[in-house]
Amino acid sequence: MAFMVDFAIVGGGIIGSAVARELARRKAGSVLVVEKEPALGRHASGRNSGVIHSGINQKPGSLKARMCVEGARRAREFCRRRGVPMRECGTMVLAREEGERKVLERLLEMGTACGVPGLRILDSRELAEREPEARGAAALLSPTGAVVDPVRFLEAVAEEARGLGVGYRLGTAVLRAEKGRLWTSEGPIDVGHTVNCAGLHADRIARMMGVRPDLRIIPFRGEYMEVEGLDIRGMVYEAPDLRFPFLGIHLTRGTDGRLLAGPSAVLSFGRESYEKQIHIKEAGEMLSWGQFWRMASSTAFLGLAWKNARTSLSRRAFEEEMLALVRASGPVRLKPARAGIRAQLVDAAGRLVDDLVLERAERSTHVLNAVSPGMTASLAFADAVADAVLETAKAV
Repeated sequence: MAFMVDFAIVGGGIIGSAVARELARRKAGSVLVVEKEPALGRHASGRNSGVIHSGINQKPGSLKARMCVEGARRAREFCRRRGVPMRECGTMVLAREEGERKVLERLLEMGTACGVPGLRILDSRELAEREPEARGAAALLSPTGAVVDPVRFLEAVAEEARGLGVGYRLGTAVLRAEKGRLWTSEGPIDVGHTVNCAGLHADRIARMMGVRPDLRIIPFRGEYMEVEGLDIRGMVYEAPDLRFPFLGIHLTRGTDGRLLAGPSAVLSFGRESYEKQIHIKEAGEMLSWGQFWRMASSTAFLGLAWKNARTSLSRRAFEEEMLALVRASGPVRLKPARAGIRAQLVDAAGRLVDDLVLERAERSTHVLNAVSPGMTASLAFADAVADAVLETAKAV
């Protein structure tokens, strides 16, 4: 006999756990989180840099911009209340030459339009006072940027969800999904409404349920290095290429005091290929998609791919890109840290989808794109997802 639940959340990462918590807060009904891993935080929610982004590089008016700014505020308040390790150090984006100064001015405009508080451009003297080893003629300071322990953040959200009555089934993979039922590795579950928060596998769960087969997730691996020998106090970013949703290699002083550099953004030939292994079946599927080749044929994308492939394959190239941001006063040492994989949604035209994507269907709701700053946006985005879930469930 199948287990029965009002709401099943597929995926126990920060988005899934935040949605489960929000549904339970609203007393919507019984809520169960189904997570294929034996512990939380095994994928994106535990493999990111821990940055709470302020929202300066988001498109004004987009769902992601609104969720990022509000989510950052809520995340910082939550971490203070729950005692989650956090450093409120601010974010600095560097301009090393005149062209990059124009990027800072554009980021200032975008961030201001999105409602990011306290933004200002620092001259070289102010930059040197805050980050003596940063290399730049100017910098954009976003004081609401912060760093948290991402796993502790996720665990605290999940703990609150459990305290509100949410059940968690860990080590339980969804094998098949359809309207009203999930077939899992631990048996069937009858579901009033399924909420798909499966991250790297969200498009697969959606296709099982007949939702948006035109959208595909293409994985990009981001690799981090731990750095010794640099006096970086907070977060230092290069001026980004605003054509792409990738931020390039940056430096982040974590809550544990370690300095991380990264991530790169290189194609991954497997959705969970954290050690650069090639998953033959998944790679073959990806290479058979028309949108993959449409994405890959872009001249701008090819340039980005080449740059990131160099930093992934060559430690010297990684170090060169990192040292373009700083003036090292002594020897610098790098050692591999963690790697994460970005679940990048791509549409039928081969375009990288930048905004959050939430799709409704009969008895199901699907979070199909919640890449960076997904962790930052999670608590605010959970409100929007819960609204959509309850509106859809009411209409049935």
